Amino acid sequence: MSEAIANGDTVTFTYEGKIEDGSTFHLHDDGPVAVEIGDGNLVKGLENGLIGMEKGQDKEFEVSAEEGYGEINLDLVQDVDLDLLKQNDITPEVGMVIQTSHGNCHVVEIEGNNVEISYNHPLAGNKLSYSVNIINVQKK
Repeated sequence: MSEAIANGDTVTFTYEGKIEDGSTFHLHDDGPVAVEIGDGNLVKGLENGLIGMEKGQDKEFEVSAEEGYGEINLDLVQDVDLDLLKQNDITPEVGMVIQTSHGNCHVVEIEGNNVEISYNHPLAGNKLSYSVNIINVQKK
């Protein structure tokens, strides 16, 4: 029986994830992750990169925006007046997550009295790079 990771296996691994500009969005220091391959808890590109790996193996690979958190959907980006946010005791900063009646959004840009917010995932539109280490594979 192959020890290579396949759909349905539970995999324990550590990883470092970076976006195109080199900044890190996840560090090994956050501890190992255990997931079932194919259950939808990982972005498709990360899952695809893990398939075929074995316990103890290290690998680096890139994931396109389409197989990561998707492309940016401009319908999910809008401008909000700064005064409206301040009326709700919100002092926006770029990257800040704001809870709204439509769900969570994040502040993309602040220019004068205009605040651009997005309901896209903060990593949408980015090519991602992963460095993974497989700790354990529990076969289905």
